[in-house]
Amino acid sequence: NLGANAIVGGSMGIATGAAFSAKLAGRDDVAVCCFGDGATAQGLMYEVMNMAALWNLPVIYACENNGYSEYTKTDEIAAGSITARAEAFGIEAHQVDGQDVLAVNTLTQQLVERARKGEGPFFMELMTYRYHGHHVGDINREYYRSKDEERDWKDNRDPIVRFRAWLVDEGIATEDEIE
Repeated sequence: NLGANAIVGGSMGIATGAAFSAKLAGRDDVAVCCFGDGATAQGLMYEVMNMAALWNLPVIYACENNGYSEYTKTDEIAAGSITARAEAFGIEAHQVDGQDVLAVNTLTQQLVERARKGEGPFFMELMTYRYHGHHVGDINREYYRSKDEERDWKDNRDPIVRFRAWLVDEGIATEDEIE
C-alpha cells in the first residue's frame, strides 16, 4: 500500500510507477489505484494511461463514479463516456455496479489475474454514490442534489444491505448471525 495523497488523481501516477517497477523487477505484482470521476479531467490520467498502454503495465485504474464532481453532476462536466477515455489508449475498460460487492470482487479478481499474465493495463468504472457531502462542510446538499435522490440510494442500493441480503439468501448467514 503506497498510501493516499491530496492531489486529485495523484494515485494514478503512483500506481503506474509501481506497476512499472514491478514489471522491471520481474514480480507478479499488480498495482490498483482508486480515484473519483472528477479526476478523469486531469491531464495526469492521460499521460499515465499512455505509458501504461505503451509498456503493457500491470495496473488497474478504478474510477469511482459517484455521479458528482464536487458539487456538479458528472455528466455536466465530462463530455462523452468515461470508459472511452481509457479505450482511446487501447486499454480494456469495464463499467460495473460499484454498489454490488460481488460484481466488483469478481471483475477485480479477473483483471488482476489477467494483469499478472501480461494482459494489462485495465480500467474499471465503478458506478457508485456518495451519501454525504464532498467535504465535512458540505452539509446542505439540496442546491445540487435532492434528499429523495440520497434516500433512494441509501434505501435501495446500499452495498452493505445488498450483500447482507445475498448472504442470507445463499444460506451463508442467518439474520440472527448478522444481528
